[in-house]
Amino acid sequence: MSLGKLSDGQTVEPTRSMADQIYESLRTGIVTGELSPGYRLFEKEVAGHFNASRTPVREAFRRLQQDYLVERVAQGGVKVAQFDYRTIHDLFNVRAVLEAYTIELACDRITPEQIAFLKQVSAQAMEVLNSNGLSKSYMYRRIFELNSLFHEKIYETSDSPFLIRILNNLRGIVHGLRVVSIQAERSAAVAWEEHTALIGLLERKEKKAAIELIKKHVASAAEQVISVMEKQGTGSPPTH
Repeated sequence: MSLGKLSDGQTVEPTRSMADQIYESLRTGIVTGELSPGYRLFEKEVAGHFNASRTPVREAFRRLQQDYLVERVAQGGVKVAQFDYRTIHDLFNVRAVLEAYTIELACDRITPEQIAFLKQVSAQAMEVLNSNGLSKSYMYRRIFELNSLFHEKIYETSDSPFLIRILNNLRGIVHGLRVVSIQAERSAAVAWEEHTALIGLLERKEKKAAIELIKKHVASAAEQVISVMEKQGTGSPPTH
């Protein structure tokens, strides 16, 4: 594992600050699994990779720490966060409650245009999953992007700015875990079948069934994350 796979920021819009470019590149590396849990990041190394001073690197580290994606280490720099299983359960339980409320609101407020958008995203995801010849790295990254887009649109359909803000804050934490669950093609296919079913329930305004499905969907994601982390040995023991 190294920084070599990460974008150096040269393709990012020139209007964006160097701190933004570094933050986005590192964040993408973390949530797609290119930078694995426990991986150490040093200011000097990152600054050299991006041909930048250490100041924007420190800012990027600070923002990643706020997202709970990295942790400060005593020897300097940061390391990619490694969650214990109790924390994972807590995160997904909170997500389940918030997303259930989101669906409750969405059933009453979702528009035909939003339904059409969700269907388009779901179709693109199934096309990626059913395609042959794609590298796993590309597939993981693309499915992650589409999954994020899907959930962001679901949040938007609630038409509740306060709820959307809370969910987006939580999303930064969950992102580092969600990628683990999509690293198994079968689980990704099942998840997108659930997404498709959810769209139908929202379109038909079947509120109770939609809420139960999103709770099941989040619970399944939590189980998959823990299962994969146990197999890979990337989780840490519970803290007390």
